[in-house]
Amino acid sequence: MEIRDNETAEDRLNRLHGDYTRYDVLFKALDKDGNGFIDLKELEEFIGDSNGTIHSVRSEAESIIERGDIKRDGKLDYQEFMLFMLEHEQHLWDNFKHLDRDKNGYICYDDLRSYCEEHNLNIPKDRINEIITRLDKDNNLKIDWEEFREFHKFRRVNTESMFLRDALGWSYSDNVIHAPEQETANTEQDFKRHIICGAIAGATSRCVTAPLDRLKVLLQVQNQVKVASRELNITQMLLHMIKNEGIRSMWRGNAVNVCKIMPEQAMRFFLFEYFLNSAKHLLPSLNENHPTKFKFLCGACTGLTVQTMVYPWEIVKTRRMTSPKSIPIIISELGLSGLWRGITPALAGVMPFAAIELGLSRHLTDHFKASGGSNELSWNKLLLIGATSTTVAMASTYPFRLMTCQVQASDARTKSPGLVGWFADTFKRYDKFPDKLTKGFYRGFMANAIKTIPSSAIVWWAYNKSQTVYDSYTYDR
Repeated sequence: MEIRDNETAEDRLNRLHGDYTRYDVLFKALDKDGNGFIDLKELEEFIGDSNGTIHSVRSEAESIIERGDIKRDGKLDYQEFMLFMLEHEQHLWDNFKHLDRDKNGYICYDDLRSYCEEHNLNIPKDRINEIITRLDKDNNLKIDWEEFREFHKFRRVNTESMFLRDALGWSYSDNVIHAPEQETANTEQDFKRHIICGAIAGATSRCVTAPLDRLKVLLQVQNQVKVASRELNITQMLLHMIKNEGIRSMWRGNAVNVCKIMPEQAMRFFLFEYFLNSAKHLLPSLNENHPTKFKFLCGACTGLTVQTMVYPWEIVKTRRMTSPKSIPIIISELGLSGLWRGITPALAGVMPFAAIELGLSRHLTDHFKASGGSNELSWNKLLLIGATSTTVAMASTYPFRLMTCQVQASDARTKSPGLVGWFADTFKRYDKFPDKLTKGFYRGFMANAIKTIPSSAIVWWAYNKSQTVYDSYTYDR
């Protein structure tokens, strides 16, 4: 181990003696069966008992064995453990020196903020203080070498960014800190962040794509609501709207849509993070062994919860788009029970839709950040993430969404055919199989797809951009 600044030969000998004494005590504590070796099980038990904040106990234990096992026998003997600890603490010391910007032997708030500014990490002030508080054992608002070393006793740290990741408890892959939107949503600040940024993203996207949204709805319901004397395609429906109702009609129902989408997207982003965080403790094995399935499950729970909360707005929005009647008249005609008309197919469709959309988007986001080595994703990657996840989800669940839309737009006095009945009626309505798909189960799909790509791009772009602005504002406070 290197000679440190202002360290005499005697100081170095004393330090090394103290280090070897610590390693000896630690080895004996780890070697529970006293056989002179440390195996994977002993490491897992010790790490799990001593520090529950490590992201994955098993992966850290496996990493220690892999790095220290010179003989490749799957365990560490006394000499291997001593060499491992020397090398490990040398890496820690190098990181400590780099984070100690003013070279006074401590890491303080100014040191961490300087590091974040230099590396373009938008970590808010309260998060930096959280790092100091978590590691500072003597309450002097500074992190000394012993505190830093103790925190990373069994942590794989090769970069300063990994220290920040672990100190904040953020998830990671390939040594890349996931952006703050990946952070568990369990504080008041996180709650505000997801609510505000999700609402902004939803409102921005909906206002821009409102004409396409109304076009999609009219194409879906033209069998239930007489829009024209004959069935129209996308182009014909667009021209019909402009000619008979004017340009402004393309935004009809958008006010209701924005009122619905703002809380829906706000709660959607927040609840997804909340379910991810809560389910990690309830289903730890699923999270570690099947992370993709875990994300899909959390997405399904999010979709079910949000759809139940906003469904009355959804039915009012659909009727406002297909009718010139005012909102109070629509609500009075529907009645309380009518506000939940079509909820069964809606829930049947939204659970797999949200599972695929949210789960796939998170999977793609993690993949791009890990492969690119950066938390900042370019606009074209955000477009790809949003468009791919939403289009795949929509194609998989579209018949349920179509039935929901048609039931919502139908006369409240008519009896709903039910999920099975609707599928049977739609299948019998057309003789040719291609017509059963294009004119039956997937009516209006093309218009929906045309709307989905820009809408998803705007949602993901606006959400990420608003988070960056929000974090910068919080960071500077």
